Amino acid sequence: MEPRPDDLVLSSGTVENPPIDELAGAAAAGGYAGVTLWPSDYHPGRRHGEPPGQIRAKLEDRGLYVQDVDAHIAWVGPNDPGPPYMEEIPERETFELAEAVGARGVNVLLHGLGPADLDASAEVFAGVCDRAAEHGLRAHLEFSRNRVYGRDLPEAAEIARATGRPNAGLMLDVWHVHFGRGSFADLEKVDGERITGVQLSDVPHQPPENLGYATRYARLAPGEGALDLVGFLSALRAGGCRAPLSLEVFDAPRAESRGTAGFARDLAEATRRLQNQAGQD
Repeated sequence: MEPRPDDLVLSSGTVENPPIDELAGAAAAGGYAGVTLWPSDYHPGRRHGEPPGQIRAKLEDRGLYVQDVDAHIAWVGPNDPGPPYMEEIPERETFELAEAVGARGVNVLLHGLGPADLDASAEVFAGVCDRAAEHGLRAHLEFSRNRVYGRDLPEAAEIARATGRPNAGLMLDVWHVHFGRGSFADLEKVDGERITGVQLSDVPHQPPENLGYATRYARLAPGEGALDLVGFLSALRAGGCRAPLSLEVFDAPRAESRGTAGFARDLAEATRRLQNQAGQD
């Protein structure tokens, strides 16, 4: 099953990483084409871990594919304390899980204490790409203002290009674009085909007092906030990006009140309204 640009993908983190049967049921009922899995929750031996082949079968029985697993973290620069850097599982386990569930790729974050430059970042990311390729995976480099290098879309594109690896792609999270150094106008500066993953949400009209908290717990559904997402979707597709749209909307209170299926359905309906307005239905 090959992903299409108008496909919607449900991130497991958006619905608080429920058991795989619940996730698959909610995604299928909401009309999603695929899911993103957090390996720290779905790897065997973890909270909702099952044999990967069983996870894949349950998803495929519902007509769903795995777009990516989110995320692997790699260190750039000096003073590497050694993994784990956040809540991620080891790289080998991440890639093995991704391959076994049939994922298209792995989301990659480059962390460090700085300083780091293009060459150092590209060298580390190239190594990740090579190891991901051994499992048939694409590596999506996610940028944000907190990276030591690759803090916006043009810088991240420089890293991916400098690797020279055919499986080096970019993950564009609209939240990080808005609260970072760039803007949606940066889409004109990069090859849209290099953008292999898109994470969609919306942002509050007023800047949050605590951006870190809002990033993890207070995102808005697409179309409810300040972003011009219709313009974004139009520019994204005009630039050649054909990645599906992953819904990454961290809003735990709403997810709890609406339930897994209800929240997933709300997000899908909101996004389809935007797609219709952008002429992408």
